[in-house]
Amino acid sequence: MSKPDIGSDIQRMTAYCTYCPKMCRFTCPASSAEGRETVTPWGMMRLFELAADGSVPLDDDVAETFFHCTGCRRCQTFCAHDNDVPRALWQARRWAVKSGFLPQAYHDLYERFQESNTPYGESAFEIDESPFAAGATIGYWPDCSTVEHRPHIIAPIGRLLSQITGQKVRLVRSADFDRPPCCGFPLTAAGIEDTESCRHERWPALNELEQVWTDCPALAAWNHSDSSWSANARPEDPEIGHIFTLLAEELPNIGDPENPLDADDALLHQSCYVARQLDALDSVAEILAHICKSTPQQMAYSDEESPCCGGRCHYRVLEPEASGEAAKRVVESLDRNDDARRMVTTSSMCRHAMNSATDDELVTSILELVCLAYEC
Repeated sequence: MSKPDIGSDIQRMTAYCTYCPKMCRFTCPASSAEGRETVTPWGMMRLFELAADGSVPLDDDVAETFFHCTGCRRCQTFCAHDNDVPRALWQARRWAVKSGFLPQAYHDLYERFQESNTPYGESAFEIDESPFAAGATIGYWPDCSTVEHRPHIIAPIGRLLSQITGQKVRLVRSADFDRPPCCGFPLTAAGIEDTESCRHERWPALNELEQVWTDCPALAAWNHSDSSWSANARPEDPEIGHIFTLLAEELPNIGDPENPLDADDALLHQSCYVARQLDALDSVAEILAHICKSTPQQMAYSDEESPCCGGRCHYRVLEPEASGEAAKRVVESLDRNDDARRMVTTSSMCRHAMNSATDDELVTSILELVCLAYEC
């Protein structure tokens, strides 16, 4: 079996991880929820190094280990060497899949994408498209978790975008399916496809669009040069950005909401992709300061150190119980704060993961709060 050409930067990262005393172990949602040394950042990176140099043969068990990283980058926050573990393990997964080792859990995921171009499969719900215009030059590409679990919020977000930009907005759709497609990130995170092929072959046509705004941090991170999976843009595509960037810039221009919100009874969860893959913490702070009379409280670990809920689709498919445990642990932060009754998160997917893990509706999203404040 051929060895992977992992490059000097990833060789350096795996070497640093190998000889590290595992100072980042506590940061990893997978190793904490699963209780296994093998799936600590150290364990996954060490095994990648051993498999890559041929010291350990690549087989089903070795390959499966590479797939337990959620991509949260929390270990990097506490790393003295600034190791980007997700970037290294994304390459390990791609090598494993090309070598014929794909965990069984991902076969169904791939089939769902083939059927519907989303990780969730076909759905019978309808989206209210009244705020959207087919010929608009500004597009809204919803997070696939928003489409699946909060479809009723898509129309309010469309109205919000129109109010902010002063223009009609188009809902990004695929020509072959009835609902907005997934960007394909779960496939790239599972090593099934690489970022370039996914972007070129799975994305819908974005022609005549000048701007595309999304609430999916994974999609926005494709265009963020410092993310773990940034990719080269297609020449024909507009720039794609996270809605938080637009909101932070434009909310002051449209004036204060008539009914600013009280949010001092909430804890703020900064989702890992917004905080660490997009570096959008300043935008979040500006948005909350603008729409709230009283802003949410900080968690014990906050901002760049905010914990990962394990809710990303590729990890949830592989380890549903551990994913739920990781999400439950984040929500349990409420129990350690006498003044907090609910949680506000920056991600639709985190919102769903945490509410599902606790069978409750204790968590809402910042984007929903903005729509509420501006009566959209």
